[in-house]
Order: sequence, then structure tokens, then C-alpha cells
Amino acid sequence: MSDIQLYLVEATKNKDEARRIAQETAAKLERKQIQLLALVESIGEYINSEDATLRSHSLAFLADVLDALPLRALSLQHRMLLTEFVLSRIQDDSEGTASCAKALMALEKMGKWDAETVKKIVSTMIESTNPLKQFKLQADRYAILQLLDLLLAKYRKAVNERAEDDFDFIANFVSYFEGEKDPRNLMIVFSVVLVPMTEWNLGPSTQDMFDLVFNYFPITFKPPPGDPFGITAQDLKDRLRACISSNSDFAPYSFPALLDKLDSSSMNTKRDVLQALIACIGNYEPRTISLYSVTLWDALKFEILNEQEQDLADSSLEALALIARQLPLASEGALTAYLKPIVKECNEHLEDAPTKQSEAAGKILNGVAKSTPDIADFIIKGVVPALLILFQSSESIAKRRGLVEVLNKLLEAVETVSAQWQTRDGDGIITKDRATAHALQAFTQEFVNILLQAVMSAPKSEVSFRLFSLQGLELMLKIRQLLSTSDTERILDACTDIIIGEASGSNDEIKAGAVNTIIAAARQHPKTATEKALPALVAQLPDNPEPGIFTYEAALEVLAKLSVEPTLADTVIVRLKNKLNAAKRQNAPRTYILGLLTAFLFIFTNGSPSREDGALRLTYFTETIQPLMEEAIGLAKAENPLLSSEVCVDIIGRIITIVLRDQTQHSQNQVFTTVEKIFDTLQAQESTPEAAAQHKRGSKLGVIASLYLHASFKPALYQDEVPEELLKTLIDISLEEDNTSLIHTSALRHVTLVVNKFVPPTSLETVINRVKSGLLDLSSVTSSNEVSLLFAVAKGLIISGKNSKLASQISSQLLGLLESKQFGAIAAECFGRLMAADDLLIKDNHCNISGLYKQRTYNQCYSAITASVKTADQDSKQNYLIAMSGILRNLPYEIIRPSLSTISPLLLQSLDLKDLSHHKVKASALVTTEAVLVHDPEILSEHAASLITRLLNSSDAPANHEEVRAGALRCLKLLPAQFKQETVIPHRRHVIRKLLLPLDDKKRSVRSEGVRCRSAWLALDQEDDEDDG
Repeated sequence: MSDIQLYLVEATKNKDEARRIAQETAAKLERKQIQLLALVESIGEYINSEDATLRSHSLAFLADVLDALPLRALSLQHRMLLTEFVLSRIQDDSEGTASCAKALMALEKMGKWDAETVKKIVSTMIESTNPLKQFKLQADRYAILQLLDLLLAKYRKAVNERAEDDFDFIANFVSYFEGEKDPRNLMIVFSVVLVPMTEWNLGPSTQDMFDLVFNYFPITFKPPPGDPFGITAQDLKDRLRACISSNSDFAPYSFPALLDKLDSSSMNTKRDVLQALIACIGNYEPRTISLYSVTLWDALKFEILNEQEQDLADSSLEALALIARQLPLASEGALTAYLKPIVKECNEHLEDAPTKQSEAAGKILNGVAKSTPDIADFIIKGVVPALLILFQSSESIAKRRGLVEVLNKLLEAVETVSAQWQTRDGDGIITKDRATAHALQAFTQEFVNILLQAVMSAPKSEVSFRLFSLQGLELMLKIRQLLSTSDTERILDACTDIIIGEASGSNDEIKAGAVNTIIAAARQHPKTATEKALPALVAQLPDNPEPGIFTYEAALEVLAKLSVEPTLADTVIVRLKNKLNAAKRQNAPRTYILGLLTAFLFIFTNGSPSREDGALRLTYFTETIQPLMEEAIGLAKAENPLLSSEVCVDIIGRIITIVLRDQTQHSQNQVFTTVEKIFDTLQAQESTPEAAAQHKRGSKLGVIASLYLHASFKPALYQDEVPEELLKTLIDISLEEDNTSLIHTSALRHVTLVVNKFVPPTSLETVINRVKSGLLDLSSVTSSNEVSLLFAVAKGLIISGKNSKLASQISSQLLGLLESKQFGAIAAECFGRLMAADDLLIKDNHCNISGLYKQRTYNQCYSAITASVKTADQDSKQNYLIAMSGILRNLPYEIIRPSLSTISPLLLQSLDLKDLSHHKVKASALVTTEAVLVHDPEILSEHAASLITRLLNSSDAPANHEEVRAGALRCLKLLPAQFKQETVIPHRRHVIRKLLLPLDDKKRSVRSEGVRCRSAWLALDQEDDEDDG
């Protein structure tokens, strides 16, 4: 049998085999074992058959052969002859048109066509295969569309020449695509017709072309589950929107049609309409937009004034603002004609303030005004005079509040456009600045007066009115060169009076607003803020407050917050330093000392202290922080003995880390030489309040200081040697029994830090054996402190992600401890710490942090735990559950997801723990369970009955902590929605009855969760409930 005969036999049975036969034929053609003429002649008998299927398959054979040929297999003459041959088949017979299209695309891959050939192909396709919908198979239409898409993508000039002034061809082209419904084909249709829409003179076919695409609006396509083609409704919407907005000539059809659909009751349709309108406004010519601007305003305002959904109102505002930006390019007077009705209607709504419409009017004015400075000036001139009259003629605070809210919207808009006030020439030199010549200037004094009066004279109970007024003042201060120095001083006086004079509690929002206003003043008028606000606030800080008197707290908090402004930060630091020195000299109460130190910590954490070469100024450390630390830990005489406390040293240490960690290696080396004496005093004990409270002899404060210093240092500090003596001392302290809890924890954290940063992973085992022989031999563990120390060493190594062999060995030994009767409980607790975040073990502190350490450690631990728990005794099983819960508590969901089916039984068993001391374990298990129910509920659905029982038991008040009870109810609430109804309905009556108990829980958080949970179960299949009754 010939190749064509073999192909025809397989074409209907095995397409892959048919394609292989075609590929073999192509190989023969390439090797010249057969001639092209012979190939065509062999097809001829079947191409002219009366059997349509034979004709179609014979052309498919030709297409598959051509597609399998290498690029240079055919000469230009052969390609042209084949092109003519294929086109003649398209003209004579509609059967096999899709295969002809594939054949043409295969020929084009071998060499480009000339312009005349392109014109002939596109004419033949449009005239001989019109309409496309005559081809019933989607795949056939798809192949034809691919050819047309190829022609318009690569030969646009030739196709455009073919269509030029030939309105009959254009009409045929438009009608060609009518009736297509398949999403895959529509993606190409929208792409193909976009070219004539943007580049052709459509003439009398303009409306037909618009109708062709608009008939698909709005897109309601939903891809089937597991759709292999990946086409989404959004893909279709984007391409359709591009077509609708492509040509200004569509405006007479698009705007009326879109506005008509804007009245739809479907929110999704409204969203699509608004996005299409925004696209049209942005792409149509400004002159065209001017013809419809008022009509568009009349339609879009409804979506804002009668807001149904926030995003619809936002899109409508975006459209209105876009119109305003387009109109100045249209014609003189077009913008004015658009803005006048907006100003008029908004003014009318302001007369009724406060209403939803007046609030919406403020949004409209804001959205349009921030388009350009000229538009902002027009709106200010049109709205502000009327607004001021309404404000002054009303005694209603509610009305005044509504008007101030609108005023703030106008001020926001002016602040936005102020970035456009300056005009620069080609060299970047400012040639014009409107900062002193804009419309708002004329009303500045009146605004300051009415807003200040509202802030200071309105009843203290009118919090929202005063808050809006403060926001108005803040906005005015942000607008460049708007306020004079005297006005700024008046505002600062008012704000400091609020902070100093008003009691905390209900007025905290007002105080926060006053702080923000002072910060805004500092940015525009730093000298005035420094001279007016800071002295008044600092004056509220005593040198030695009476014990139990905390009136200074508000001023101290505000001073710390003002440090976010760079121009104030250093001044605040100096003033607070002076106050701290005075407080120490006069033996001020410990709470006051702590308050001042905490303010320093806030400043260096959140403020803007001065920087040099990318790092905080080193003098902050040498002149302020280092002397404080030395005094606190006993290296210098303390002016106030209460400075020597663990909490004070901890705060000072945190500041040290922040200041030093970004310093150069040279600077850190210099610092190291000045603080070495701290490392020599790690064993020195100081009398501290914490030691007294825990009945310890004293606190080794140097451990805390050393921890934060080493957290800031770069690894290169010890590049020539491993700090074995430091590590030995820390290990000894970690093993001692008479340290306070913070000293013990700090020593362990310090061990982890040193192992991670300063000990090479490859020599860790050797170093540890030199420092503490036998430490890594778990068989010789004799105390709980040794277990904690082992975990500290392991953590430093594991998070580095290096020496994975040793890390794996240590992890295996630690897992083995869970079987220990003596140390299993402490080991289980330590597994939680192993994976827990530490704010010092971070890359900012130059630690070695592997991005995969959590995943690696989890994979090793969960497989070992799940295997061991099956054969473990009751005590060991509890240890395994606690360890697993602690590990899960600190892992992202994506890491544990692949193992959920394995660990889900352990999650359920964790909920059976009875001891109240295990509430963190149960709470962690519930957090993971909740995540599983949200993302992968099918994993737990097979355990539905036992899960429901355990969750109900965990919601019981006497036996469970508040956090556990609330977490159990959150999980239980998810079951009706996440599990199949047939799974949960059998439990409905029992659950609803049991859920009566949480409704009377003593804790509000539990009662709230109980109400939501019971509502979810009550809503479950009411019909079933009635049947049961």
C-alpha cells in the first residue's frame, strides 16, 4: 500500500499513527526517495473523490507531510506551486479547508510570502470560506483562525492594502466571524478583528464591526473544571474590552450600549461595563469624549451617589477623573462644560450634609479635582465659597462635621496636584511654581480659623468632628507653602494643648491626630516645630516623678513618635538623654527609667535618627548607649541602682543591636575592643529586682549585654579564631541551676547565635568536644538544662542549612530523647523552640539562615514521629504529640501540606490531651486543623465523627483554656461549609444542643465564636431539621 493509502486507513482510527506515516513520507521527500510531483499525483485520486471524508483526509495528509518537512526542504518555486494548489482546493471545495489552512501555515514556516500572495490568500479565505460558522468542528475553525491571525500579525501591511477602500471586502471580513461561540476561537477572533478596528477605514461597516464584538458583552464564560486550555473569563474580557475601546468611531454605538447595560441588576455586569467605559475614555480621541462627557457624568454619578458596592463607586470615580484629564486636549470650553454640572450637583448635595450623598459628593470632588492643578482650582473656586457659607450659617455640629469631611477631600486633592505645581525646562530648572498662586490660597485663613475653633472649642464628646478638623489641619500643613509661620504656631499650640491637657481614654484618637499634625508641621516647618512643640512636651517630663504618678506618659509617647520625622529625631534624642540623666541623678522611680529607655528603643526602631554612610551614627553608641550599658551591668558606678535590672539591660541591648549591626567591619572592630571587658564579666552577678523575685542570688547581666552585642557583630569579627572561651562560658552558665529565667534563656540564645555565626559548621563537632567533651553524646545526658543546651546548639547549626549530615545526626538523637522517661517531656517542649522564630537570629544580624531549613527539619521530624508514635507507650506518645504540635506551630501551611494525610491522626490525638498546661499544644493543633479545613477539608472529612467529638470536648469550659475553646469553635464552624452535607447532617442536632454551653461562657471571645458556630450549624439544611421535627 502507498503512504497515502496507509494514512487514509489510520486517519479515522489512530491519528498518532497517521501522523507518523506522514512524517515518514516527509523523510522520503527530503531524501529525494520520492518526488514532490509524485506525492501530489498520489493524492490526486483521493482529492477528487466523491467521498467528502476521503477528500478531507487526503488534504490532511498533505498538511501533515508539509508540517514535518524541514525548513529548507522545498524550493521557492515548489512552495509557490503548492500554495496555488492549496488555494485552488479552498476555492473549489469546502471539505478539508482546515487542513488547507494548516498546509499554508506549514509552507509559510519554510519561507515568507510576498505581498501579492498574501493578498490572494486572505481574499480566498474571506471570500471562499465565508461564513466561518459553516465549519461545524471547533478544531477546523481554530485552524482557519490561526491562519488569519498569522496573516494579520506578520503581513499587516499587505492585508491592509488589500482592504484599503474595498468596502465590500471589509463587509465580508466583518460578517465572516459572526456566530463563533468557542472561547479558544474567540480569543483569536478578538485578536484578529482588533487590527482592522484600529487600522482600517471601516466606512459603512463600522457599526457592523462594533456589533460583531459587542454581541459577546458581557462575557459570562466559566471554564470547566480542569480546563486544559487555561482560558479564563478575564482573558476574554480583556480582549473584548480592547476591541470595544479601539476606535473612536465606535463611540455612537459603544457609549449608549454600555450605559444601557450599566442599569443591569448584576454587579458583575456593572463591573465589566465600568472597566469598558474606562478603556473607551482612555483610548478614544478627546474630541469624541467631549461629545459624551455630560452624558457619561449623568450615568456615572448614580453609581457613586447611590453606592451599591465600593469597587463600583471607585471605578466610576476613575472614569470621571479620566474624562477630566482628556477634555483639556479636546477644545476650549469642553472642560468647563463638563465641570459645571459636577460642581452644581455636588453643591446641592452639600446643602443636605451630612448624608450619604454629601459624603459621595466629597469623593466625586476629590476624584475629579486631583486630575490636574487647573481642574483643582476650578473646583475649589466653585465649591469652597458655598461650603463656607453653609458651615458658618449652621449651628449643627453634625452638619459642620459633614462639611469638614468634604473639605478634607478637597484638601487631599490639592495636596495630590501640588506635585504638579512646578514647571521645569529641559535642564531641570524650575521656570514656574504655582505654590503661591493657586485657588486655595484665598481661603486659607478662613479654613485655619474654623478648623482650629472646631478642634479647641467643640465639646470633647464630639470626637469625630474634632478628629476630622485635626485631619484638615494636617492636610493643610502638608500642602507646600500654604500656611504661614504664625498659622503653624497656632496649630502646634493647639496640638500640644491636646496632648498635655486632655486625659487619656476616649480622646486617644484625638491625641493620635494631634501627633500626626505635629509631624506634618515638622516636615514643612521644622524650625517652628522644634521651637514650639518640643519644649512644651519636654516640659511635661519631670526629673523625678512621684511614685505611682504617670502624667508624663502621654508627652513621652508623643516625643518618641515625633522622631519619625528626621528633622526632629536628633533633637528628641538629646532632650530625652538629658531627662534620663536627670532622672538617674535624682533616683527617679524604676517605672520612669523604663519609660525613658522604652522611648529610646521606639526611636531607634521606628524613628529616623541620623545616618552616616548608610548606618546609624556611631556616636549614638559611644556617647549614649555604651555608658548606659556599662552602668547597668556594673562596669561603671550606677547613679540609679534600679538601672541595674534585667529588663533595663534587655532594652539597652536591643538598642545596641540596632545601632551597631549596619556599621562597617572597621567600626565594629573598634567597638569590640572597647566592650571586651563586658565579655570578661559574664559570670559576675548583680543584685536585681528579677533575681529577688525569683529568689536567686543575683543576675548575670553581662550575658544579656553580650548577647545583643554579638547579635550585631558580623561573622568576620572572629575570622581568625573561634571564640571557644566565650562558648565555654556560655555553656557553663546554661548548665547552672541558680540563674534567673531570662539569664538562662539569654545564655541559650547566645549559644545558638555563636554556633550559627562564629563557628564553622564543618568544625562544630570538634569545637564542641574541646569546649564541653561529651555534650553531643545524648546517652550521657544528666539534666534538663543539658537537653535545652543540646537543642540550642542544634538550632544554630540547623538554621544555617550547612553540614546537613551532622544536623541530621543531632536531630535523630534529639528525636530519640522523646522516648526518655526522665527527659522526654523537656525534649518535647524544646522541639517547639527549635523551629520558633528568634528576633536576633535574622539575616539583618548577619546570621546564616537557610531558606529550606524548616522544610528539611520538618520532613525528618514528622516521618520519625509518625512512625514512632504508633508503638510508643502513653507517656512517650504524649511527648511525640507535644513535639509535633510545637513544630507545626512555627511552620507555613505549604510546608506541611504534602504530609497532611499522614499527620492528621496526630492532630486529632493532640486534642485529647487533658492537662491544662498543654493548652498551647492544643491551640497549635487547632490552628493547623483550621488551615486544613479551609484549604484541604477532604483530608479530615473521613475523620468527621471523631473530629466533631474532639472539637466539642475542646470547647468545654472547665477543661480547656480560653484560647483552645475559641479555636475549637472556629474549626467547628467551618464544618457545615467545608464538608459534604451527608457527612455533617447526621451530627447536626447533637452539635446544636452541645453549642448551647459556649453561649454562656465567661469569656466574650468564646461566646462570640459560639454564636457564629451555632448559626452556621443552624443554617445547615433547614428542611432536614423540619423533617426531624
